[in-house]
Amino acid sequence: MDKRRKLKEFVFNGMLIKDSLNDLKKQGIRVFEDKEDIDIDKSMEKDFNPKLWFAANQMASIYIALYCAENMLREFIVDRLSESYGVEWWDKCVPKKVKDEVQRLKSKEEKNKYSSNRSNSNIGYTMLGNLTQIIITNWDYFSDIIPTQAWITSRMEDLEMSRNVIMHTGVLPDIERERIESIVRDLVKQLG
Repeated sequence: MDKRRKLKEFVFNGMLIKDSLNDLKKQGIRVFEDKEDIDIDKSMEKDFNPKLWFAANQMASIYIALYCAENMLREFIVDRLSESYGVEWWDKCVPKKVKDEVQRLKSKEEKNKYSSNRSNSNIGYTMLGNLTQIIITNWDYFSDIIPTQAWITSRMEDLEMSRNVIMHTGVLPDIERERIESIVRDLVKQLG
């Protein structure tokens, strides 16, 4: 009987671990290699010029850094402003110009019902410049962490220029990539 109980516990624990690993996978955390996780690039790589493919892969790593930095900043803003204003932070803290830009983007998306939405929240429709405007407009809520308005403005302007190059299929030289890495590291350390 003791062996049966141990076997049942072993199987049950294995099932719990598998469920936990699948939950992590659903959150985007890769915990084990899956045949169904084959990246699109593996099947398409042979279709393109190797130089083009190489450049695209170099820019992909920068895209990841930009994606993470931009969304980290969005989360930081939401956390900071919702602490004081709750769910109404968007209505009370965001400049009208930013709200109008967000509404224009959302309206444009609504016309194209066949395409998925960018985000479920208004902050997901903001650009780097919009995020800077939100921070500066609400400076009292950010000045304890961000050194100066000029500091955040200059970093966001630099990131935005590089972001636009990558998003429009351009290739950044090494010095630009190094600057982005440096800015992203600074943001992580400062906002962390």
